[in-house]
Amino acid sequence: MRRKLRDTSGSVTRREVLLSVLAIAMCLFFVYEGMRYLDGQQKKGNDALRVNTAESTATINSNDGMSCPVRNCSGRNGSCSHYIGGVYVGYFDDVLNTIVGKKPEGYNEYDTMKINDQFWHGAPGTMVIRVEVDGSGGIRLSWESSKR
Repeated sequence: MRRKLRDTSGSVTRREVLLSVLAIAMCLFFVYEGMRYLDGQQKKGNDALRVNTAESTATINSNDGMSCPVRNCSGRNGSCSHYIGGVYVGYFDDVLNTIVGKKPEGYNEYDTMKINDQFWHGAPGTMVIRVEVDGSGGIRLSWESSKR
């Protein structure tokens, strides 16, 4: 043992090379997994920000939830074409940043979306936010499949 500690030849053993390669591979794996995790968290956050924007836009467009949330809708108080089954229905358009009457292309970034305590699942780029406004001022948001 003392001979090995006093060896000054500077040669690297096969075991040291193997362990060094394994340590580097393990570090690269952890960096890769960390980057994937952070990317997923960013995508979840972007979807959550879209939900907040959709709710704020619906509130402003519908005069605090009392009428149709669709931008520039001429019909009000039940004569609106967006009035379906006792509620006004619109969809958040991420490109125009407003509520529209027809489903836009999908814009979710993550495969699991959450609003309050409900979860929706769909492949990235296939879901849109549905906005429902009832006559009592309640605004409900949900994710649903986009137009195909």
